[in-house]
Amino acid sequence: MQTYLDCVPCFVKQALDATRLASAEDDVAERVLRRVLEAAAHMRMDFPPPFMGRTIHRIIRDETGSADPYAALKQKSTQTALRLAGAVERRIENASDPFEAAVRYAIAGNVMDYALASNWDVDKIDNCFDEALSKPIDFDAVRSLEESVSTAARILYIGDNAGETVFDRILIQRFPAGTVTYGVKGSPIINDATREDAEDAGIDRVAHIIDNGNDAPGTILDLCSALFRDLFGEVDVVIAKGQANLETLNRCNREVFFLAQVKCPVIGRDLNAQVGDWIVNLYRPEVSITASEVSLAVEVER
Repeated sequence: MQTYLDCVPCFVKQALDATRLASAEDDVAERVLRRVLEAAAHMRMDFPPPFMGRTIHRIIRDETGSADPYAALKQKSTQTALRLAGAVERRIENASDPFEAAVRYAIAGNVMDYALASNWDVDKIDNCFDEALSKPIDFDAVRSLEESVSTAARILYIGDNAGETVFDRILIQRFPAGTVTYGVKGSPIINDATREDAEDAGIDRVAHIIDNGNDAPGTILDLCSALFRDLFGEVDVVIAKGQANLETLNRCNREVFFLAQVKCPVIGRDLNAQVGDWIVNLYRPEVSITASEVSLAVEVER
């Protein structure tokens, strides 16, 4: 996915929200915004928005001195998810189709996303889980996912947000034992899950955890570690959660199952979907970002 003009105001708002989460004084916030605006003036519009997201949050960490402005929100998300987990597992067990129900709750967990809004909204979380079993989704795609994981020897499940990881664990429990590697960020970025967040959610009980060696939102393969890239290419099935993975992995060269909520009209336009829709999609990308293009993007960041 490319970056659109509509993305630019979101970049600025996200920068200001994150700076305030870091309890920065106004003079620090002003420096952050000026640097973000300068970076936006030179960004590549043909690159996915997470390239700019990476730059924004490096600026924020540099100016505020906070290594993880979203740390408290991530801990709160995980604690909330763990409190919900028991009731969710009972609903899944009692469902007519437990695998489909587990997929639904994994997508419901994607509501715990603070890239677009940093405020804690318990009603939004509760409402999302209340409608999990009735929300329209692509049943054929769910069946395709179930068939693929049932025969896979190796699965890479790429996580998204802290807290959401609890519901990823509940879904992974329905995969063949010992097949799953769970991908997390190499270091903090927004409220995306790191190794510590995944362990807090109990992912280490159902999967091997690997970090991607990078701090960009989504999964920009050419910026990830060689170990992660090799794994991505070698496994039988890749599952990727959330919008940022949709934005970045729709230029990779292999099939990927995407599980996400549509939270942005720009993403919705690209997917022919509406804000609020739930996505279960086997995507077959055709275009890839080259290493030389990535080098240009990184050079611009400097």
